[in-house]
Amino acid sequence: MVELMLTLTVFGVLAALAVPSFMNLIRGNRLTSSANELVAMMQTARMAAVSNRASVAVCPSANGTTCATALGSRWIALMTKDTVNTVLRDSTLHSTVMVKSSASLSGAGGASKNKFTFLPSGFSKAGTSDSGALGLCVPNLRGDSNDLDVVASVGRISTVRRAATTACSVPANN
Repeated sequence: MVELMLTLTVFGVLAALAVPSFMNLIRGNRLTSSANELVAMMQTARMAAVSNRASVAVCPSANGTTCATALGSRWIALMTKDTVNTVLRDSTLHSTVMVKSSASLSGAGGASKNKFTFLPSGFSKAGTSDSGALGLCVPNLRGDSNDLDVVASVGRISTVRRAATTACSVPANN
């Protein structure tokens, strides 16, 4: 009985040490997978724009069929060709991942707000500028890399890891 109690105590101490690290690993994986999904969506949009000689937007959406101006966890790639809209990809990011947009995206007026548009040439527009970034952040992720920025600059899509505050700071335009 004493050996059983000792084994259970050791197991309890090890579990108490391992659970916070495991939860941090899960949060980090959610952040990375959300950023990878947005990168894949943008690459899909760029390829479709070039191959179909059409304009393709990557934007937040409330209903999965049209672009919205408010940031959210649901994003679509929407191709417009000959006044016909086609949803190429629809994705929902994990609910614990916060999304913030750079000034070039959030400051754009009207329908361009928070929207990346890929042109038939393969170049991109971020709002009304040539480059912009979406900052994906998990506020309670420990460490100094709780933010992953997805950047589109003149057609080039990349990611940049940076430290953000627990309030998830806004990314730079690049």
